[in-house]
Amino acid sequence: MTAPTTVVAACAAFTADFPGHAAVVADTLSAAGFPVELHENVESRFPDGELCIDLPAEAAGRTVVLCQSVTGDHAPSDQAIMSLLAVARCYREHGAARIVAVIPHLAYARHDRHVPGQRRPVMAALLADLAAAAGITELVTLASGAQDVLVGLFDGTGTRLTFLPVHEIHLEALVGLVGPDTVLVAPDGGAGEHVRMLAAALGLPAVVADKRRLGPERVDVTLHGGDDLGGLRHAVIVDDLITSAATVETVCAALRERAADARIDVVATHLRLTAGGAERLARLRDRRTLHRVHTTDSGGRRPALDWLTSTPAVPRMARALADRLAQDRAPARTLNARTPNGRTPNGRAPIDHALKDPV
Repeated sequence: MTAPTTVVAACAAFTADFPGHAAVVADTLSAAGFPVELHENVESRFPDGELCIDLPAEAAGRTVVLCQSVTGDHAPSDQAIMSLLAVARCYREHGAARIVAVIPHLAYARHDRHVPGQRRPVMAALLADLAAAAGITELVTLASGAQDVLVGLFDGTGTRLTFLPVHEIHLEALVGLVGPDTVLVAPDGGAGEHVRMLAAALGLPAVVADKRRLGPERVDVTLHGGDDLGGLRHAVIVDDLITSAATVETVCAALRERAADARIDVVATHLRLTAGGAERLARLRDRRTLHRVHTTDSGGRRPALDWLTSTPAVPRMARALADRLAQDRAPARTLNARTPNGRTPNGRAPIDHALKDPV
């Protein structure tokens, strides 16, 4: 029997938010020809509350697929991120050749640049630096936000950021929704290209809104494309993320100004509803402004709402990951391999495993 060369490891938050899905990842990779060993319950807590990491088996020379949920109900995002970093660092210090972190929804994806007039950190850049320091070779997540900007923040850190496309997920949701009278609506310019591609595939018109953010939960939206909105009967808003639902509410209001009786559905990749966001969606439903919301469970939260349809994200991510690994079967260089300047690929001096150096 071939010795396992790949470890699938699940952090506690992932196990809680996506029960049974670590085994789904392991089974999918195994079916693709990767001998897999599953590591669960890798981290716990000392009596004083500090993290305790204890690997259940040898990791030297192996590829580690590390699954974590950083936006779910089990742990606050910052705590879940710290667990991810600590577990990754432990695998790195014990000789893992490659560490691929699988995160269904990336926290801080919208904190990708400085905003004029605000003195705030670019949290996505900090996350990129920390991932590299922990020894994460690649971070794989579902598409969200300004992907080119986020990938650029990770470039040069030693950690590659890979967004898995959501085109097929959205298409499958839309096929059961749309009809000949449907118009697809992008709530802002960032979603415009994606929505136009979906509309072209379905033979439907698309409208792209101009959005201006006025505050954390306030936006202003202007709809263009009067010809496509004339006699509107059905609109589907396609977005990457719903949190406060302020954008959904504002786009719905703009659509109803054009067509008071139009049916409005929403297709979104990620759902991380705040208390205010849940109230907004409930209010839109009560007013019969909003018909249904279709999303994935990538956020790790599954609100029990009869008008919400949720598609499992992890099985799709596992299949995409298996395809990626199959294309890259060449042995990965270890994270402590020296580059010509004597440093590791992430730019730092190689770790001496006998030392307990802080991150």
